[in-house]
Amino acid sequence: MTDSLRVSNLTKTYGSGEDAVYAVRNATFAIESGEFVAVVGPSGSGKTTLIAMIGALLRPTSGSIEVGGQDIATLKGRAQALYRRTSVGYVFQANNLVSYVTTRENLMLVQQISGGDRHAAAARADRLIAELGLEKRADALATRLSGGERQRVAIARALMNEPRMVLVDEPTASLDSSRGKQVVESLIAEVKGRGKLGIMVTHDIAMAALADRVLEMRDGRLTEVARGEHGLVANA
Repeated sequence: MTDSLRVSNLTKTYGSGEDAVYAVRNATFAIESGEFVAVVGPSGSGKTTLIAMIGALLRPTSGSIEVGGQDIATLKGRAQALYRRTSVGYVFQANNLVSYVTTRENLMLVQQISGGDRHAAAARADRLIAELGLEKRADALATRLSGGERQRVAIARALMNEPRMVLVDEPTASLDSSRGKQVVESLIAEVKGRGKLGIMVTHDIAMAALADRVLEMRDGRLTEVARGEHGLVANA
């Protein structure tokens, strides 16, 4: 299935009148299936707020977020929860794995929460474990995994429900440059190989340069960065 994301004039404000603070201001962009986009910018520029709205964790003040032609900014209640559970995979900076269970069990927890066929979920978990090079760590407790391994498990977990879109918030902040690059390359391969929509928020320009396109946020405003600016070159 071919999907697309269309964000139009997306705005998030806190407060009103003269006291209004714009976290995101009139953001407009589009992504197609199999495309991986990085969003860069200084702390407090609105990057995390942007993907939180796309993931229906925050409601925008105005604007639209169309995923596959549906404006998810208008969803409420159960419809909003269903979108979050079935259409979006999240990879957070802290990875948020359950420490006292294994790699495979961390993935299977997704099936236990969302339901569905356990045998099919187990096969999908094993496939993701193999694709992300974690076969030898499948039965290791999360506490025994390296930082890079934990992030790869988090990527696998985000893909367990076959979401339309993967949203990633600072996945390499706690990793050295070599492990960080491996994690981002694994993530990009999964997004492209599965025809997903991928958005990564990062402060790391070298990691952002691995993406198909780079968007920059400053003071809530979003612009596209041309290759060559800020040292951005392919395979940096």
